[in-house]
Amino acid sequence: MRLQNQKILVTGGNGYLGKFLVKKLQQEGGKVYIIDKNITENEQSFKVDITHKDQVKTIVQQIRPDIVFHLAALLNRERNFDNFERIDNVNYKGTFNLLMALKDLPYKNFIFTSTSEIYGSNQAPFDETQLPDPMSPYSLSKTNSENLIRTFSKTYQKNYNILRLFNFYGENMPKQFFIPQLIDALQNQKSFDMTLGEQTRDFLYINDVVNALVLLAQNDKFTQETYNLCSNDTVSLKKLVQNIKKQLQSECVINFGALPYRKNEVWNMLGNNTKIKKHLGFKVQYSLEEGLKKTIENTNI
Repeated sequence: MRLQNQKILVTGGNGYLGKFLVKKLQQEGGKVYIIDKNITENEQSFKVDITHKDQVKTIVQQIRPDIVFHLAALLNRERNFDNFERIDNVNYKGTFNLLMALKDLPYKNFIFTSTSEIYGSNQAPFDETQLPDPMSPYSLSKTNSENLIRTFSKTYQKNYNILRLFNFYGENMPKQFFIPQLIDALQNQKSFDMTLGEQTRDFLYINDVVNALVLLAQNDKFTQETYNLCSNDTVSLKKLVQNIKKQLQSECVINFGALPYRKNEVWNMLGNNTKIKKHLGFKVQYSLEEGLKKTIENTNI
């Protein structure tokens, strides 16, 4: 399915991933509308908090989108249930509000960005047939949202696709994430504290993530499906740090072991991407080395 003149709604469209996606969708000819609680309003951008059910319904029914990307979420990887009510309100109830606003509209696809963290203690490489085993309030909220989308979509005979994102990175990423924190420290000649870095992660460059999302929007053959989005390869955080330090030719000190591991740490987060390659023709275009090089070159200090 081509995206020319399709009305496409992106929740969280002013976030990091959202900005890259919106730009790509516009290049593909889509008429893109954004819902985000942190945005300057115009004809195609709406300042809306997805926890406000009536606001969401009003804007969604005004837009009447053909395709919906639901990216808006509260990201919090702490193993702390003191924050669960707030996380659940945004991630689960916000998803419910969006689905109910869409219930009577004839949209073609609802694309939801979930997380690899739902796999928890499952044996790697993770594949889509494994049962979720969430280890945090955040991953629990995403698991619940996945189930909500499946049940809602089957009940009302709607199309959906769920994309479980593994670790992704790119230029000018917010400092709350590991790789930009490291780059910032190394570029500014500051020491960097971290764990021993024995845990391994499956990383994907931002352009590959966006390309996969666009493939989902163009797809009209495989619907009501769940996909891993990953590189099918891992690197330890220690080796990742050493790689970035070498590329930056930095002499800064990395304090391995200065920080403790998280409770319920997932040691090997490796994904199997066979399904998305087979169904959608997805291909990883950027190796970790190439992606990091582009990230470092294009990040504004």
